[in-house]
Amino acid sequence: MNIRRMSLGILVIALSLGSCVSKKKFTELEAEKESLATSLSNLEEKVSMLEEDKNTLSSEKDELSEKVAMVQSQLQETEKEVASVNKSVEDKQSQINMLRDEIQNAFSDVEKAISESGQRVTELEDMLYLDMENPINFSTGSARLNNEDQESLEELAAMLKKSPNLSLIIEGHTDDRPINTARYQDNWDLSVARSVAIVRKLIDMGVDPKQLTAAGKGEYHPKVTDDPTSTETRAANRRSEVILVPHIGKLYELNKNQGS
Repeated sequence: MNIRRMSLGILVIALSLGSCVSKKKFTELEAEKESLATSLSNLEEKVSMLEEDKNTLSSEKDELSEKVAMVQSQLQETEKEVASVNKSVEDKQSQINMLRDEIQNAFSDVEKAISESGQRVTELEDMLYLDMENPINFSTGSARLNNEDQESLEELAAMLKKSPNLSLIIEGHTDDRPINTARYQDNWDLSVARSVAIVRKLIDMGVDPKQLTAAGKGEYHPKVTDDPTSTETRAANRRSEVILVPHIGKLYELNKNQGS
């Protein structure tokens, strides 16, 4: 009887102990579950944040792709513009080279003729004048050439015959005294007659008439203006001038074509 009671007591104690152990384990599991739940919630929050970051990065990537595409397009347009500018520069340089060549050609005959003849050139009012050592002057009211003009005329003729591409304008002038005769209506007539006299003499010497132009300026372009009524001033103004004429027709055509 006592043995049975003891056994029952041991069983009760054992059950009690088992129940205490299971409850402790359960509590531990509950705590672990709550911890896992908290961790899971944190992970889900992080996943959500990462998803937002992913979406933001994706949007930024799209914007950058658009900007890259825009920059590439602008770069292509810039390259086209640069190519166009380079082509324009090359064209302009080509035109400049052509103008330079034509200018050299236009004045080469003038330079050659002046160099070979030993004459000098002066620039006046954008014109090239032959600075003759012995200019051809005239007597009052006359267009007659004098014997002392022969040497100057021979020098002009020799220069023109050596340079068939060279052209001259022979320009006649008068002093300030008016004239009105049966031969000369006024100083315009007289000044032209003086230039024509020189032109005809040069042609007689063998110069091609195509190289010569006769012109007159009356009394309106005096060479000397000091003491205009003095004998010396009037003698200096009864003169002829020789103008060199470069062939610049091609320059005009080039300039006109560049402007069109």
